[in-house]
Amino acid sequence: MQYYYTRKNPDARGVIQVHADRCKDLPVVLERIYLGIFPNANLAISSAKEKLQLTKVRICACCKE
Repeated sequence: MQYYYTRKNPDARGVIQVHADRCKDLPVVLERIYLGIFPNANLAISSAKEKLQLTKVRICACCKE
């Protein structure tokens, strides 16, 4: 199980990236949203899409399993 987060604001292409707590590119505390604890990145992405009402959500390149 991992803790997952996302940046508060999408990038220039409108994409939100999901990061695990071990990620070297994890946004600083004031710039991230806690998504929850999930057994895999796919569930974290689904949660982010639902919570943030966005369709362009993907896992960070560093956090791919």
